Amino acid sequence: MNRREFLALTAAARLGAAPVAPRIGLVTSGHTRLARPSSPEDRLDYPRVRDMVWKVIEYAGARAGSLEAKIRPGAWVVIKPNVVSLRPSSAYRLGDITDPRVTRAVVEYVARRARAARITIAEGGSYRRLSDKTKDHEAFQNGQRVDLTNFDWGAEEFPGFGGSFGRMIAEFGKEFPGTRFDYVDLSYDAYRDASGKFRRIQVPRAPNGVGAFGARPDYYIARTIRECDFLIDVPVMKVHLQCGLTACLKNYVGTAVREAYQLPGLFNNSRMHREHSVDDRIDHFIADLASFHPPDYCVVDGICGLQYQEHNNDRADQMVRSNLVLAGEDPVALDAMAASLIGFSPWDIEYLHLAVSRGMGSMDLDRVDLAGDDPERLRRRWEKPRRWYGRCNREWLLTKSPDADLAAWTPHTSRFDTLDLSGWSAAAVRVRAEGHRKAILWVGAQGRLSATLNGETVMREEARTRYRVGQFQKPVELRPGENLLVFRLEALSEGARLSVLVTGTRNDGDTVEGIRWSA
Repeated sequence: MNRREFLALTAAARLGAAPVAPRIGLVTSGHTRLARPSSPEDRLDYPRVRDMVWKVIEYAGARAGSLEAKIRPGAWVVIKPNVVSLRPSSAYRLGDITDPRVTRAVVEYVARRARAARITIAEGGSYRRLSDKTKDHEAFQNGQRVDLTNFDWGAEEFPGFGGSFGRMIAEFGKEFPGTRFDYVDLSYDAYRDASGKFRRIQVPRAPNGVGAFGARPDYYIARTIRECDFLIDVPVMKVHLQCGLTACLKNYVGTAVREAYQLPGLFNNSRMHREHSVDDRIDHFIADLASFHPPDYCVVDGICGLQYQEHNNDRADQMVRSNLVLAGEDPVALDAMAASLIGFSPWDIEYLHLAVSRGMGSMDLDRVDLAGDDPERLRRRWEKPRRWYGRCNREWLLTKSPDADLAAWTPHTSRFDTLDLSGWSAAAVRVRAEGHRKAILWVGAQGRLSATLNGETVMREEARTRYRVGQFQKPVELRPGENLLVFRLEALSEGARLSVLVTGTRNDGDTVEGIRWSA
């Protein structure tokens, strides 16, 4: 959404007005209203990809009536795909980047339907641009130095794309001489002060007062993203090793300026991870980066993606072909839908909670106004990262007197997965289940622990090893309605810490379906 709509929605929420249900378009290659419906395994060609993208944009609509109606005449439109690596980088694999044909279809749609003065493709990959003389992270093709502007994608992986991004930009420039088409490498697009030094920008406060989430509240961000009139986010849908999911909001990591965040010999955002991560999570700086200019519109490439993790891991089954695209204005709802499609619980994606708290959108899929194909037919269980775990409980009752009546315990909301129990003796949480649930209780503890479920002891441990989420696991059964978990924890040497997660019987780190936490 643009800034004006964001402010209007927040003002409406303050006045008690019912929020508008987010509208999402979902189109598969077999959609019956396409000119040439294709099987889910078809490699497609550009006309069919374009048909899918244009149809999903039609279905997704916009509060202004259409995507083109949202783009004011003379606007500067920026289209941000995800092209983090180029062949033959060891990180690259089909499904790792936004399909260039999806990007092309979005550019063509805007060029033909809107009256933009300038259309920019903007991305910041982990490869140096041609004008950068530093001798590391250079990309070569057939012995020639390349970057995203002149890398030729050929005809094998993306049939019908037609070469390079630079060629595509030149072709559109000739066809639409009244519009300026260009490319901006976001890795080199930092703000600078008068002396030429990189300048950090503070995370803007949302109208509801929410500010930065990251450990450091100021970032090196790309000028193009912050200053453009209209931003279209075009990510690829895939699994991520740390935050679970790459889609609309995770795509903003590519808007942090690598030139400013790089370490010697590492042309990536490693310094950003060090400076801004919180509680070993990157979710906080994902939400921060998106706040500088939340997307005005999103088109999600779900044609091919990667399971297990976001880059190549050399497993034969890593690439998953789905042949679908999503579109809409609400990046939170779209990411929640993408998470659901690949087998995650949206509740477990931490950055979605953070984005919701800033007013960026809704993660409640029950409220979504869906047009196009039925997601229930399309949901699949993609393989998750080996160390993946969902969002631990944050709602607690704390006490220094475990034998006191529960009504006298102190409510507490933890910001992070781990609760610091220093100064307290016990913690409790209520778990409401929609029905009878077999589950696995994951507990991370530092200290001497005992745990009861509905009054029955289910765990006794003395945690002297390295603390970690899920270090102790025990099968449990939840009854329909309210269940009470109580944890007593005695510090041994280094304080007392606690984390609690209830997973399904697959024991894959996902929160068990159909439960909610409360103090």
